[in-house]
Amino acid sequence: MLPARQRARAALRRMALAAARAAPRQPTEGVRIVHYHFVFDDQRDGFARQLAFLANEYEPVALSEAVERLRAGRVRGREVVVTFDDGFRSQLVNAAPLLAEHGFCACFFLVTELLSASPEEAERFCRERLHLPRPVEPLSWDEAAQLSELGHEIGSHSSGHTNLVELEGDRLEEEVRGSRAELERRLGRAVVHFSAPYGDRARFSPAVSAAARGAGYVSCATAQRGRNVSAADLFALRRHHLVAGWSVADVRYFLARS
Repeated sequence: MLPARQRARAALRRMALAAARAAPRQPTEGVRIVHYHFVFDDQRDGFARQLAFLANEYEPVALSEAVERLRAGRVRGREVVVTFDDGFRSQLVNAAPLLAEHGFCACFFLVTELLSASPEEAERFCRERLHLPRPVEPLSWDEAAQLSELGHEIGSHSSGHTNLVELEGDRLEEEVRGSRAELERRLGRAVVHFSAPYGDRARFSPAVSAAARGAGYVSCATAQRGRNVSAADLFALRRHHLVAGWSVADVRYFLARS
């Protein structure tokens, strides 16, 4: 369950969205990518409703399929991709069964240092690197492997979830290339997608995009809202951040406004 402070903020956000939805925009064509972080126990029903909406209104595709369509110039215009960042246990326990039920192959972008952390290290990581109000249990490496075995894609979300625009040289390469090598070594699967930590306009740059391209990834995702329409978007993919407990009306609003 979300902490009280976050629940209060969510209530204010719902009021603001209710006013904004008074004049909704018509949806535009393109590949939409959504991203989540958690599906807490009390959010499972809401997440299921969101997935049912996405499956009914759009065409669920895997990230690799979306990338291939963008590269080949054959976007149908209604594709939707589900992704998760960081690597928390609720993604396997709560999200994965619902993804399977609704026909989604998701991409899970994992932070390698978080998966390798002891409980004490994970608590500190959640506080200092992820800026969470309380610790959230991460995936173990075995659980990450389970996600892959279920047919989901695994991507990199860096080694230590640092602000990549502040790094250069070996430090930037370790976050981008080193995390990929660690994931492939541990999981025995190719890792070809990267998601930039934070990923907003202030913490994403052409240098980060170039580092992902140079490390051999086929895509690089941001946390900036919008749709993706061509191969020019592949190393700065736009994604809509969603919260599993939001109403379907909230999700509809965000996906229709860009």
